[in-house]
Amino acid sequence: MMDKAPESLVGEMSIMDRSGHKQLTWNMDKLEEIAAAKETFDTLVKQGYSAFGSKTKTEAKHTVKEFDPTMEEVVMVPRTVGG
Repeated sequence: MMDKAPESLVGEMSIMDRSGHKQLTWNMDKLEEIAAAKETFDTLVKQGYSAFGSKTKTEAKHTVKEFDPTMEEVVMVPRTVGG
């Protein structure tokens, strides 16, 4: 009897913008997907976005300064302009 391979973990980034939000996912086993997600993260942070993330979807989010591919969930929020 063959053992089933462990399920790959997938990270998910929600990017909030004027159109609502976009989803970006990456497989934690695929370096090219991690690289693309990190590039998006870094670009958004340079544009003034704030990042909040957690290791698991049930955990409370906390401010994130650097991309961590092992996080299951990241939310990118644009800078808010006071009114």
